[in-house]
Amino acid sequence: MMSTNDALKKAQQVLEEGGVIGLPTETVYGLAARIDIPSAIEKIFTTKERPFFDPLIVHVSSIDMAKKVTAYWGPASQALAEVFWPGPLTLILPKDNSINSMITSGLESVGIRMPNHPIALGLIEEVGVPLAAPSANKFGRTSPTSATHVRVEFKNENVFVVDGGDCQIGIESTVLLVRHRPDKVELSILRRGHILKSDLEKVLKEKGFTFEFIEQVDKRESPGHMKHHYMPPIPLIVSTDSKRAVDDILKEVNQKLGQLPDEIESIKIIKPANGIAKAEVLKLSHDPLLATREFYGKLREVALKGADCIVFYKEPHQVGERWESLFDRLNKAASLIL
Repeated sequence: MMSTNDALKKAQQVLEEGGVIGLPTETVYGLAARIDIPSAIEKIFTTKERPFFDPLIVHVSSIDMAKKVTAYWGPASQALAEVFWPGPLTLILPKDNSINSMITSGLESVGIRMPNHPIALGLIEEVGVPLAAPSANKFGRTSPTSATHVRVEFKNENVFVVDGGDCQIGIESTVLLVRHRPDKVELSILRRGHILKSDLEKVLKEKGFTFEFIEQVDKRESPGHMKHHYMPPIPLIVSTDSKRAVDDILKEVNQKLGQLPDEIESIKIIKPANGIAKAEVLKLSHDPLLATREFYGKLREVALKGADCIVFYKEPHQVGERWESLFDRLNKAASLIL
């Protein structure tokens, strides 16, 4: 087994040669490449089978490095980064002209994050340039929270994976659009995550900022903005009635099966020719932090048990900001919500 030092040297070599690597972070594993090698950026998209209209997040190892990839950093960005970086917060800011338009999908903004993982931070610092890194899975599929997930996902591709253990948070970062106006700061949460709106408000108030959260915004500037994402290879059914019998759910699912497309946003949906006969129930911890950490791993695990579909029951206690971040992923992963 390769030592961590040897793995980091190998990863650095792969990156310098224009390759992609599986990179551990505290959120999910990323598929990383240097931002200064255009062919490497393109390789992220082709390896993931990701459409070029879905922007990538740029990962940095310091605030100084972040300032070099944005045209305007600003006081609110500084305040938020000082509190939440390294950590699961991506800031969407005006992009510097040096940033390849493939990274931003042609948009004039760029997503920037400093991951809270010693291997990711050490590698970015050693490489000396930021790394572009979406989640290390095929486009639209369940995100990886372990090195094994990445290796299984890309078993047919030449992807070197640095094993940094299981991810501590388990879902992707909060994505925050920041606009500095003359009289206030305008903010929009484009993707929910571990950092909550209440966390952001608290810091901005303490720092004396005048700010406003804008709810109705175009989310194209965020990765994972599509209606369907994070999907397992078999249908995931979310039941909003926690007492409903599985057999009753399957009966309705089979009635609606014909209405399901064979493909949703380029994700192929497996529909058994003889209908859905067997379901596995996805069970998560009662604590939202634990449930979030285990969600993707358990979703993968349950999908491999040989059932025709997965059923998840939404329970009455699963309410509040913490659960909203998880249900953002769960609802996008679902084929049907009953």
